[in-house]
Amino acid sequence: MFKARMKFAKEGRARYISHLDLMHTMQRAMARCEMPLWFTEGFNQHAYVSVALPLSTGFSGEWELLDFNLMSEQVPVHAVEALNNVFPEGLRAIEIYPLSDGGMPVRDITWSKYRVTWGFPEGVPDGLAASARELFQRENIEILKRSKRGEKLVNMKTLIHSLELTESVDEIQLTGIVAAGNNNLSPEYLTKAMQQYYPEFQLTDAAYHRLCVYNEQMQEFR
Repeated sequence: MFKARMKFAKEGRARYISHLDLMHTMQRAMARCEMPLWFTEGFNQHAYVSVALPLSTGFSGEWELLDFNLMSEQVPVHAVEALNNVFPEGLRAIEIYPLSDGGMPVRDITWSKYRVTWGFPEGVPDGLAASARELFQRENIEILKRSKRGEKLVNMKTLIHSLELTESVDEIQLTGIVAAGNNNLSPEYLTKAMQQYYPEFQLTDAAYHRLCVYNEQMQEFR
């Protein structure tokens, strides 16, 4: 048995697959392409599969990571192609590699890079881009942040590593690196902050896409 990690994308219709359903989908796909998964022993045998930083339902991403155990001594040849042949629409394996040295531990994930898109079929409202730039340049942006321990007023600016804004005729995109792991800042809070500080703008069409994850030293997580 050895550990392996798969980098995959979850896009299109697949972004509506819940975390639990994603786990079932991964196991069924690996069974269909005869991936030699390792199963626990005992009465209720199950495969070990684990996703690092599961996406919220409705979010998409292209730097998603799945850890699993294999019975073989190496990753099967053409494993990526075999999985992509049986994956449902929107799921796409990018690479699979062994974790011979244990790999980068999931607990070391510190930052996530997201693309947030605000869509406006009738065109971007006047003043919205300027207002967003003004807001996210502030040193203090207080929001009510939810966690397992309840709600707490925090300065979300301390949880943002970097943020860039681009504007087109019918949408605004924010590309930002925000805190992940134990001190996670969901990219939804970028939208919520705008709604809180500039309620005159209606941000009803928002999409969230994860581009990458990093450790504390800003190394791409693998």
